[in-house]
Amino acid sequence: MGNKEIRINDHGVPLSLNYDEALKFHQGNAYWGCALAFRMLQYAARLLSEERTWDRQDLVIESGHPGPGVRDTIEYVTGCVSGGRFTLTCATTEARCVSDMDYSWRLSDGTHRLQLKLAPGIVSPEFLQLLDKINSSEAGKQQLERLETLKETMTEEIWSLDLEEAFPDPKLSRC
Repeated sequence: MGNKEIRINDHGVPLSLNYDEALKFHQGNAYWGCALAFRMLQYAARLLSEERTWDRQDLVIESGHPGPGVRDTIEYVTGCVSGGRFTLTCATTEARCVSDMDYSWRLSDGTHRLQLKLAPGIVSPEFLQLLDKINSSEAGKQQLERLETLKETMTEEIWSLDLEEAFPDPKLSRC
């Protein structure tokens, strides 16, 4: 299991945030989204903190993933949602997972721009199909249970992968 902490500054004050606290902040059942966003932000922290530790006040984030676990974890770590520096780039504005969401993020710290995308194959096609059934109220108890199993499997996988494997080919450039 990977490291479960992120270091970030809040107006110059160093913070060390952890995944368990992100789950508590979320208060929901979207633990897969929390794990996904936490790992993405860990990689962003590493890449954006090479010159100096990244700071919440400088961050702007665009997300192709509208899920509540992703959104809440981004808020917990960065404060971008409540600070008005968070934008969804997908078709829906609802805070729920949909099958056509994009597992990609663009972040800027005012000095650098970073684009990260989840590696293919981590998200199960069956998971996406079940989302459609659940969102259209066509899912039964067995399908809901299967969705939980898939979420658990994907959560374990995202924590077992190196960040470079989970988010290959990051695009980092100067603003």
